[in-house]
Amino acid sequence: MQQLFEGARAWRLWYLMGSAEMRRRFARARLGQVWIMLSSALLVSSMGLVWSFLWKQPVGEMLPFIAIGMMVWQLLTSVLNDSALAFPANSHYFLNQYMSASTIIYAVLYRNGVTFLLNMIYPLVLCIVLGNAPNLYTCLTVVGLACLTISCFLMGYVIAILCARFRDIVQILTTFLQVIFFVTPVLWKPEFLPLQAHQLLAWNPFALLIAIVRDPLLGRPVSGFTWISALGLALFTALLALPFIGKFSRRVVYWL
Repeated sequence: MQQLFEGARAWRLWYLMGSAEMRRRFARARLGQVWIMLSSALLVSSMGLVWSFLWKQPVGEMLPFIAIGMMVWQLLTSVLNDSALAFPANSHYFLNQYMSASTIIYAVLYRNGVTFLLNMIYPLVLCIVLGNAPNLYTCLTVVGLACLTISCFLMGYVIAILCARFRDIVQILTTFLQVIFFVTPVLWKPEFLPLQAHQLLAWNPFALLIAIVRDPLLGRPVSGFTWISALGLALFTALLALPFIGKFSRRVVYWL
C-alpha cells in the first residue's frame, strides 16, 4: 500500500509523463488528439453496421452496443498492454532518481483514461441520437467504471512487475488478449448464446467489467449476480495483487 500512496502523491509527475506521451504521439499533427475520436468513430461505425447486418439486428441497437463495448475493451487492453512494457520503456526514471514504481502505472492509467474519455464522446452521442437518453439508471455506469479502473490498475501493476522479470510474458499476454476478445461479448450480445453457455460467460472477468459499464448506459438491466461478481473480482484482485506488489515492486529496478 505504501507504494500506491507514494505514487498517488506524485500526481504531478505521472500527469506530466502521461501528457508528454500523448503529445509525442500526435506531434506535428494539425488535428492532434482529435484523431483519437475520428479514428474510433470510423472504426465502431463500420463494425457496428457490418455486424448488425450479419446478426440481422436493428442498427439502432447494435451500433451503440458495439461502440461502447469496443471503447471499454480498448481501455482494458491498452492499460494491460502498456503496463507490460511500462517499466523497461521508462527505466531511465529509476536509474537517475528514486521514484515509486506505481508512478509509472498511474501514468499509464491516466494516459489511457483520457483517451477513453475522448473515445466515449461518439458512443454517447450515438446513444442520445438513437433514443438511449441518460437517466438515473445510467449513474450506475460510474460505479462500474470505478470498479473497472481499480481492477485495471491492479492487474496492470502485477503484469508490469512480471514482465519486467520475465520478458516472454509480453508475447503471452498479447496472444491471450487476442483470443479472449472473441469469447467476450464485445461484437455480439450475450443473449445470442444458448442457455447452457450463459454460465460460462460468468467466468470471463472481461465480460463482467464490460457489462457493468456498458449495460447501464444502454438501459439494459444488469443482474445482481453480475454486480456481485464484478465487485468480488475487484476485491479478489486487490487481495492477490497488494501482497505481490508490496513484496516485489522494490526489486523492479534490479530487473531493468
